[in-house]
Amino acid sequence: MPEQDRIQAIYDEFAKTYDDHYSSPEFQEEDIALFKIVSPWVRGTVLDLGCGTGLTLSYNQISHEDYLGIDPSEGMLAKLEAKFPEHNTLNATFEDWDKTNPAGHFDTILGLFGAPSYFNKESYAKVLERLSPKGHYFLMFYKPGYFPAHIYTPEDIAATKARIDYDLINTTFEGTFIFTNYLVATNIPKEFLPLGNKT
Repeated sequence: MPEQDRIQAIYDEFAKTYDDHYSSPEFQEEDIALFKIVSPWVRGTVLDLGCGTGLTLSYNQISHEDYLGIDPSEGMLAKLEAKFPEHNTLNATFEDWDKTNPAGHFDTILGLFGAPSYFNKESYAKVLERLSPKGHYFLMFYKPGYFPAHIYTPEDIAATKARIDYDLINTTFEGTFIFTNYLVATNIPKEFLPLGNKT
């Protein structure tokens, strides 16, 4: 089975318990800390890459006409659509959507909690091409040495780790910093980022 199909199948299955798994106080504290940084910059039209079960929508008031959530997992999208039935979603990878939708820019582009780690390396720059001139992006890659191993086989972990090009991340994006287990690439001004975590 191709790597992308295996990952999709893993998340389709994980979707059944995903919200329960991440409902503990520890994870909720992480979410609150994250959106304390991100939410002031969630403006205008929003492209939510790897939108999962709708975490962005749970923490931000975004009108349905201004939102597009993309995720390759049908199971994840089913959970999001049950909670936010009016919001626009698409079952696809970022790469497939980008190829078939050559036009369109967004004021906010998000890829939270490791979602961009599954992008092809060639797609890093394509994310920036989708950004409006005064827009902001916030992309969370798994940091070096970290991977959410609890749902993966060792082979899947190795394959996904091999996809992430940290040198290219640091040269493609304006700024990076470490947030818990993630390397964040963002153009949010540095003075609004957590102190002591800049790279």
